[in-house]
Amino acid sequence: MFYSLTRIMSPRSSIARVATRVFSQNGLYTREKHPDEQIDYLKSIMENNADDWSVVKKDVLSKQGNVNQKNIDAIMLKYMVGFKNHKAALSFADYVTSSGEELSLGTINALLHLYYEIGKSEKLSKEQTKFILDVDKSLHDKYKFLEYSTCERLLHALCIINEWEKALKVLDELHLSCIPSHSAYSTLIATFFRLNKKKKALELIQESVKHKRPLLENAYEAWLDYILRKYKDKKVIAKHLDEVFSFIAQNCAIIPLNTANKLKVIYSSMGWDAQFGRIRKVDGQCSCCADKLDCLTLTDEEFTLLQQNVKEKLIVGSDLFLKTSPGELKRFSDFVEKTAPYDIVLDGLNIAYTVGPGNNMNKVKILNTVVDHFLRQKKKILLLGRQHMMNWNKRMMQQIMNNTSFFFTDNLSQDDPYFITAAILSGPQTDIVSKDLLRGHKFLLKDENLRQLFRRWQWQHQWMVYPSKFSNQKAPLQPPLKFTPCAQKKNNTWHLPFEREILTATSQINDGTPDLYSWLCLRHK
Repeated sequence: MFYSLTRIMSPRSSIARVATRVFSQNGLYTREKHPDEQIDYLKSIMENNADDWSVVKKDVLSKQGNVNQKNIDAIMLKYMVGFKNHKAALSFADYVTSSGEELSLGTINALLHLYYEIGKSEKLSKEQTKFILDVDKSLHDKYKFLEYSTCERLLHALCIINEWEKALKVLDELHLSCIPSHSAYSTLIATFFRLNKKKKALELIQESVKHKRPLLENAYEAWLDYILRKYKDKKVIAKHLDEVFSFIAQNCAIIPLNTANKLKVIYSSMGWDAQFGRIRKVDGQCSCCADKLDCLTLTDEEFTLLQQNVKEKLIVGSDLFLKTSPGELKRFSDFVEKTAPYDIVLDGLNIAYTVGPGNNMNKVKILNTVVDHFLRQKKKILLLGRQHMMNWNKRMMQQIMNNTSFFFTDNLSQDDPYFITAAILSGPQTDIVSKDLLRGHKFLLKDENLRQLFRRWQWQHQWMVYPSKFSNQKAPLQPPLKFTPCAQKKNNTWHLPFEREILTATSQINDGTPDLYSWLCLRHK
């Protein structure tokens, strides 16, 4: 419907730029000669307050811009909420709701959003609460299904007045058209914790994880507040906080910065040593306590589960058949069964193209250097590539093929699924070499537990290729991690990764490893 106004900045140029996007309804926007006249006027109202809203509306409509008679109420409300001028917004809301005119859906959504924002810091009035309940009833009486943005606004407003049963019904409605947002899940989860309904909160947390909706700050804060409200003994509090951390660890979650700050305060008050630190990439050592994170290797059962599902999704699944033929697939399956297991599986084309497009000789050279690196370690190597690679320097390609098992797919085939499948079917000892982060393959694994298993396997088995370090003598390789960069408890100490607001100069090339510079170390003294 409308773009969010929360990103509006105070400088005039930013306001004009963002607001012209905000005012484009249904994605349509015709550039006006002076599109910021209405914006400038509304900004002055925010600063000086208004006495007569009917005059303000008349003045706004008399100026150049994209505000019109149909959308003016909704836009003015959104603008005020965006600037966090709740006093003016409430005054205008009273004016709008007392006018007796039928409210547009955009205005209703704006009012629901306003009351949600107000309700986060103070209790809503009876009239405001009644408005939310009346809107819930009238909209469901009028429409068979509510569209996405209205459902989202209504769910948030119902949560702020603790109408969790009605909010759950709205959540079900959202599922009819899409997956509910992170905010919808976290807001309802926070409501359950606020009302001491832990069981329902935990059930909804599992649903949110299933739909790849990690918890937001408000859900974590409500969870922590519930524990602190319910328990007073420090040992009991620590025990229940362990449940929160176990959830974080199980899902390889990264907590928000404000949550990390709150945990630091909580544990410091309980006499623990709570510090922010970083994890050393070479060995997983914490800069605060000097302990090293463990490498959480997959159990035999976990690897077998991953192996079965990767074969099912990437080989038997229809996605692969879109870009290959049953004959080629059969040839590949027979090849792997005959030649596996391998120590190393090379994503040949991916490695070759780390030097960029252009001269094929450079591609062959880097591929040969990587092969030679593992040959010196007496590794059994599988090279996967495409048939056109055999037209590169034939002497060097023949030398590479003499030193490896190799399989070249058709030039139009998608070779990544072959690469992943060969490695995992080869067994738990096999490593892979590729600069690809393989995000698309995690997506094919619909179950969250399988996605986590795949991620852990990838951290422990993937060698990354960096062309900036390339020379004819030395392979540009970064070995797999020796630790698992997820929340862990070791020696009565918790290490939790958290999000930084601003990336600093310490940021590294994205190699799929979580940020190692933002960790919370909680150590019992």
